[in-house]
Amino acid sequence: MRSTTYRRIPPLTRLRRRASALLMTGLMVGALATPLLAENFESRLALAPEPFDGLAAYDDLDPITELPDLRKVPAGPKRKAAFFELLVPIIEAENARIAAQRDWLRAIAERDTPLDEYEQARLAELCGRYRVECRGQEVDGRLLNRVDTLPLELVVIQAVEESGWGTSRFARQGNNLFGMRCFTGGCGLGQQGSGRRYQAFDSVQDAVRAYIHNLNTHRAYERLRTRRAELARQGTVTAEALIATLDNYAVRADYKDVLLSLLRTNSDLIQRHSSDDTA
Repeated sequence: MRSTTYRRIPPLTRLRRRASALLMTGLMVGALATPLLAENFESRLALAPEPFDGLAAYDDLDPITELPDLRKVPAGPKRKAAFFELLVPIIEAENARIAAQRDWLRAIAERDTPLDEYEQARLAELCGRYRVECRGQEVDGRLLNRVDTLPLELVVIQAVEESGWGTSRFARQGNNLFGMRCFTGGCGLGQQGSGRRYQAFDSVQDAVRAYIHNLNTHRAYERLRTRRAELARQGTVTAEALIATLDNYAVRADYKDVLLSLLRTNSDLIQRHSSDDTA
């Protein structure tokens, strides 16, 4: 097992403020200073091939390309701590990246001035990535329903259940912590004794990003996205409320009950590993 150093990130609230400040600065530059900087929108687009991935919130974490063999860590509190220490910063960073995208979309939606060419290209890119057919310069409400974060506890608990605390073969050999399947011939890793195949990812970060993107875009999880938007309008989005919408994630009849039990058992410990914890 190779040695890996896990770097913590600042509190998520601080990251969101920093991301918003950077994005608003970018909007101001696009609207007021583009001629001064002698940048055209093609060169600006080339500098950031994926929206906002250059934010320090995400780059603070080195890619984990090989999941440590957690079978060597004693089951119980020590394995839990090792799993949360590895996974929580990655989820927080990915949520911060998505929050930055969402803040940018809301900022341009509320602005009176038209989008410049760079901003139009960015908007079209996000619409394509989140599988929403956008028209013109308007920020579609369906896009905002998809470009949104997930509760930390929800992501962690599903990773716990689907990977057996990071010890499953798919987790160890393919960084697949969420039981995500693939359906093209020869893809990913095969399940012994069945024809099922499961995705393999280059890093744990890629797996987390793919899982969140799947819940944010696949038609099977439209009810989750609708419920999340309702809860956000009411003020609080919780893992427990969203677990109730995961009917299509697994075929097991007791799947949601298992997730709820894991959540209630581990919620406090997850929060203690969160960068928002002030204890």
